[in-house]
Amino acid sequence: MIARLALVALTFLAAFPAGAKSIRVAVGTWPPAMGNPYAQQIQGAVHPFVGMFDALTFMDRDGSTRPRLALSWTNDNPTTWTFRLRPGVTFTNGEPVNAGAVVAMIEMLKSPEGQRFFYAQEVDDIVNVKAVDDLTVTITTARPDPILAKRMSLLTLTPPKYWRDVGSDGFTQRPIGTGPFTIESWGRNRGAYELKATDKTWRPSLHLTRIEFRILQETQRRVQALDIGEVDLAFSIGYEDMAPLKDHGFEILVNQIPTALAIALSNRKPNSPLSDIRVRQALNLAIDRETVAKTLLLGTVKPSSHGIEPGVFGYNPDIAPYLFDRVRAKTLLADAGYPNGFALKATVLSSATTDGAAIFQLVAQDLAAIGVRMELNNVLGTDWVQMWTSGDWKGADVLSSNWNGATYMDAGRAVESYTCAWPGAFFCAPDVEKLLADSAIELDVTTREKLLQQALARLHELAPSIYLFPQTEVMALSPKIENVKFRGRYIDWDQLDVKE
Repeated sequence: MIARLALVALTFLAAFPAGAKSIRVAVGTWPPAMGNPYAQQIQGAVHPFVGMFDALTFMDRDGSTRPRLALSWTNDNPTTWTFRLRPGVTFTNGEPVNAGAVVAMIEMLKSPEGQRFFYAQEVDDIVNVKAVDDLTVTITTARPDPILAKRMSLLTLTPPKYWRDVGSDGFTQRPIGTGPFTIESWGRNRGAYELKATDKTWRPSLHLTRIEFRILQETQRRVQALDIGEVDLAFSIGYEDMAPLKDHGFEILVNQIPTALAIALSNRKPNSPLSDIRVRQALNLAIDRETVAKTLLLGTVKPSSHGIEPGVFGYNPDIAPYLFDRVRAKTLLADAGYPNGFALKATVLSSATTDGAAIFQLVAQDLAAIGVRMELNNVLGTDWVQMWTSGDWKGADVLSSNWNGATYMDAGRAVESYTCAWPGAFFCAPDVEKLLADSAIELDVTTREKLLQQALARLHELAPSIYLFPQTEVMALSPKIENVKFRGRYIDWDQLDVKE
């Protein structure tokens, strides 16, 4: 078996021209919507879109909004923003990056076609977008939007003429952006796809000429491919793989994502045990997070105190985590009328974090100790997104979830997901929704932060989820890889280098 894999490795090595600086990356799957940047949320620090596309802004790891295709922006009045673009930038097909491209992107997302895309919700409140001149665009919203510049970090620009010519389906197969890499084929017939460096970009790759993404679905297959030299970087490996790979000379990176893993609990079914706050609090008290963090997660993260992680705007440092108290949990269940517990059907996305399946198994064991019998059913990422956004949990009582602070590095979206303001609402809390509504139009930073912190404190008490841990991504790198830099939460392919 090893000999056959080594032969495969040599075959892939021979595919690269002599003198080219290339990297081979093992990942679990293709992007779910292939090359359409509007139809999917970037998942994982290792992702091709970072090398292919740019938005007007990007969110840094410290939570600040940084320039990208926009050099600057101003909030001119409560409902109007002006963005000034970087001059001299073109898409890799030669089309200019100008105010017209921004207008075309927003108008497309507001069109009937665009409304079916994942990111269409980011432009719902935009009522007008106008090209003032070639490099200046104004955006007007229906109400004050204090995080519009953050929203723009999600909306990558695409060449409008090319998009019109090939349509969204054609673009999905042959995407074009402004980044240093382009893709010719998604390689479905060979289980790998390649990004090639281009000089038709405003930010050329400093070192790499090619990136190959090899699709290896099984974690152990990715580890094995790295160990025998078939790939240079293995993404999403398990904690149990860290020590052996370190012993073999590989570098380990644990990327902590500012998103809290959780299990969503609905209060919208009157006859469900979960409609009782005592039950929801009991489930939180039943979990021995500290032991899981020390043993399974090897002390790489601390248990989440609430839905938002440190560094995300709105994080509330005064919220104390639910501490493990099995006796108190049983008492609360008895007080709520469930002294013998009850059964739950859970649908979980195990791939959301490193060793997610093992985490959920340990949660189920802790719940069983207080009489709550949780049946676990795993689901694919595309199916989970549909369940999360639609509110149709397909017969499940609880659904694995996250408090996504990483999207904007802002608590607003995460709080919204746990209120009736969410399109697929599973939890309603009128007092929280009032705080959220006030924060959504509050332009004063200090006031807005306090509103979000109050909302988070109240939600922590109401327990709309079982709070667990920050999500993590573990990856292993060959010692020949150098200059690994992050742009926001993603590895910046522009900077990465490989020793000769």
